[in-house]
Amino acid sequence: MAEENNMNIEMAEAYESSGVDVFDAPTPGASLTNDPQNPYPWESPPEFTNQEKALKNIFMNITEEESHEQVLNTLRDGVDIESLVQVLLFKGFQDGKWSPDLMLLLVEPTIYIVMWLADQAGIDATISADGDDWEDEEETLGKDLIRNDIERMKPKVDSLPQSLLAKMDDFSRGEG
Repeated sequence: MAEENNMNIEMAEAYESSGVDVFDAPTPGASLTNDPQNPYPWESPPEFTNQEKALKNIFMNITEEESHEQVLNTLRDGVDIESLVQVLLFKGFQDGKWSPDLMLLLVEPTIYIVMWLADQAGIDATISADGDDWEDEEETLGKDLIRNDIERMKPKVDSLPQSLLAKMDDFSRGEG
């Protein structure tokens, strides 16, 4: 019992020294008392229910000049593609663009799109943060594995809609 009290005191001191107030949190159940006439965007029917239309929206948003530069700068700063895609898709869910189920279906094709954008810009982006933990002697093997993964994961004709592939071709030629 004395050990438990000592542990509780240590935890309280740790919170106090870090400046975290453990009681500064929303009241449990507060989200259930929101005005039903003004729901959050994710509490309403999503804007997109079709994967192809959602992918077109993602591609069009990512390739807008301002967004395109932000995405490329983020990749240049060393953020991995997987993390960037997770943020983009979660933001779309929060904005009510798609449901969580459709969001999961959009992960792989969106990774392909961002990989393609990075390739077009000449950025050597990493796919996942998990792939960077190799030792020095295994570094070349790791890079070969990454290159193989990139080749394996390049968009395949059957994984992306033809209309989106045509838009990607137009964009890479500078027509988009």
